[in-house]
Amino acid sequence: MERAILQQNPHWNGNEYKNLHERNFIENLKNNLQIRHIQVLTGIRRSGKSSVFRILINELLKKENPKSILLLNMDDPLYYETWENPGNLYTIIEMAEKITGHKIKYLFIDEAQVVNGWETFVKSAYDSELFKKIFVTGSNSSFLNNEHSTLLSGRYLEEMVFPYSFSEILSQNNISSYFDALGQIPKVLSLFDNCLQWGCFPEITPLKNDELKSSLLKSYFDSIIMKDCVLRYQIGEISTFKKLLLYTISNAGSVHSYKSLGTAIGSNENTAKKYINILNDSHIIQDISNFAFSLKESVRNSHKIFVADNGIINAVSYRFWDNKAKLFENFIFNELQKQKHQEITFANNKGECDFVIKNGFNYEAIQVCYEITPENQAREIAGFACMEKEVIPFKKSIITYNQSNKINDIEVIPFWKWALGIGV
Repeated sequence: MERAILQQNPHWNGNEYKNLHERNFIENLKNNLQIRHIQVLTGIRRSGKSSVFRILINELLKKENPKSILLLNMDDPLYYETWENPGNLYTIIEMAEKITGHKIKYLFIDEAQVVNGWETFVKSAYDSELFKKIFVTGSNSSFLNNEHSTLLSGRYLEEMVFPYSFSEILSQNNISSYFDALGQIPKVLSLFDNCLQWGCFPEITPLKNDELKSSLLKSYFDSIIMKDCVLRYQIGEISTFKKLLLYTISNAGSVHSYKSLGTAIGSNENTAKKYINILNDSHIIQDISNFAFSLKESVRNSHKIFVADNGIINAVSYRFWDNKAKLFENFIFNELQKQKHQEITFANNKGECDFVIKNGFNYEAIQVCYEITPENQAREIAGFACMEKEVIPFKKSIITYNQSNKINDIEVIPFWKWALGIGV
């Protein structure tokens, strides 16, 4: 364990972590350093949670002794003795304090979910004020299930970490405003084309070699499926589970019911629902419901499935790149997730509206159309009609690849402009 501790804490020599990109939400986390509440980061594997930890450590290094900060990645096999014994964390911390000769004031626990009972240790450490602040990450949504959240109630703040948003990617390329983008439209569209095909995972976006991108994305996929799904939930019928996963990825953005999914994989409705819930928990897919004012009706209605990142789609789904319309819709959904709206649904009632966004009492209906043509314009506009029977008034937008227009009360806006918050 001593070797793992030393390997994972190079900041003890006083040097900051390098080659890190600020995230849009990082200022909120820096502000949270002032309070004792446990900082929880959740999100899909490889979305950048560990990098966020390092950004926060860099911030602490400005005022704190480097050796008072301990980072533990519990996914490391060298910590296997702790996976079934959370009390062993005390031993690790004592070992770190012996190595450094300093008391640990800030504790960062990466991939805490691999430690069975991690929440009991964290609660005890928080209540006894062992540390000035505790930080934890987890790679599945049940990481903070009802039992865990009740145990830690009132003690934690949660932040969902997604792969990069397009505005973050633009910022990394020195494009931070509408005026920056306006003078570099070809570059902006080139960056977007790359994201549309290869997604926005932090390790993927700077790479130039397509074979390397594909190889890494497939390794992400395999790791998520095995660690966060098959092993975690002890799935026996792995072939059926993978069949459902590949089917949902290949049909991203399509309307479905659990019954239709069960039929598609030669199984049944209950199995399909069980596996979809597991995939949702791993964050590799997101299942959204048909718009309804009644929660009961919303649950009963049809659903749409989206994939957490376009890169995963192209890494495991053959020839999906040819369907840019579906990739575009999947990408827009993920951007909406990253904008952290209160509620995201779709409408499918005598016409289909791709997304319905709710924030407080305000609604926005969004159609996603890669390119508006004379042949499809009427259909896209008609999609708003199904919402007019439910909500008045509401904002109407059509997001395109690179077209701008105003059609009556409908705003037609290029994706890059929308992603920068211009005209939104």
